[in-house]
Amino acid sequence: MIKGIGDSLNVLRQGQTLAAGNAGPVLPSQGAPKRQPAISRHRLASYGRWARTAREQHGISASQVALQALQQADTLLGQLKAQLQTALSATHGAAQEDSLTQAEQLRGQLTRIRPEYQGRALLDHQLNLLSPSRAAAPHVFCFKSVDLTSPKQRDENILIQLGKQSLQLLLPAGKDRQALNATLAPALASLGLSIDSSSGEAIFKALGPAWARLQEGVLMMGEGQRLPAGELRNIRLEERYGWQDPREWQLQPGAELKQSLAKIIKTRQKVTTQIQEILASHAVLLAKAQASTASAQPQLDLQQLHKFMQPQPFAYQMTSLMAQGNTNRDQVTALLG
Repeated sequence: MIKGIGDSLNVLRQGQTLAAGNAGPVLPSQGAPKRQPAISRHRLASYGRWARTAREQHGISASQVALQALQQADTLLGQLKAQLQTALSATHGAAQEDSLTQAEQLRGQLTRIRPEYQGRALLDHQLNLLSPSRAAAPHVFCFKSVDLTSPKQRDENILIQLGKQSLQLLLPAGKDRQALNATLAPALASLGLSIDSSSGEAIFKALGPAWARLQEGVLMMGEGQRLPAGELRNIRLEERYGWQDPREWQLQPGAELKQSLAKIIKTRQKVTTQIQEILASHAVLLAKAQASTASAQPQLDLQQLHKFMQPQPFAYQMTSLMAQGNTNRDQVTALLG
């Protein structure tokens, strides 16, 4: 809707510019150019108000969708918290097992909360609220059975293919993990990936678009040092979950159950804060929309129209006829004649 109004404004302005630019003497052999009707400032102002109102309404709709998703997540987190507390206080195994089974079902519902508005994601995989100024958390992973930063005694040429993009580079011999990380980092950045081997293991990060391509498959080939030689092979990924990601929580009997409960409580606090944030944002957007539609301009327009409807002087009558008939001065003069 916003795009359509914006396109209409552009077409109208271009029409006025062309009409003004084509003014000039007309050659005898040419017919008189068809005059483009001028668009009133009031109509252009109305289009502008419609566009602003539409933008604000889209913002309100997106906030409502995100709010409903966060409220659903808050409810599920509250139920999940209660199930883990019951499991921790259970006096026999059957009751604990039943609570943990229900907790698994609640976790599954949490992971399926993926609200979108007009194709744009509103929450990431860690239940973080997204906005133009707040990007999604990256996906963290490693390549299963492949360690690109392991030191080797021979050079190795490797080839990485991700979607339609391919990357070929040399991993030099006799280099430690930090040096190999420095070699890989700028090259992988062209694929939308980052790498960190400070923990002694090659850990990669990918944002949304690059992660989507990785899900479709990544192909690699080497020379037998770190990667198999011969032909490109599909390399499996092993995702690493952050503590705010419901998939990371351990919902099995044991000492980690208390840690999972603490993570759930912190995540719910974050979700509650985001609900308050989006309610405040929703109120601001609603106020802007009301201010846009309740502008004082319509009252000023009515006063101006009332002035032109007065019987005297004749210029007011002529302007009134032009406004009512949507005509120009020459046409009104012909009608009065």
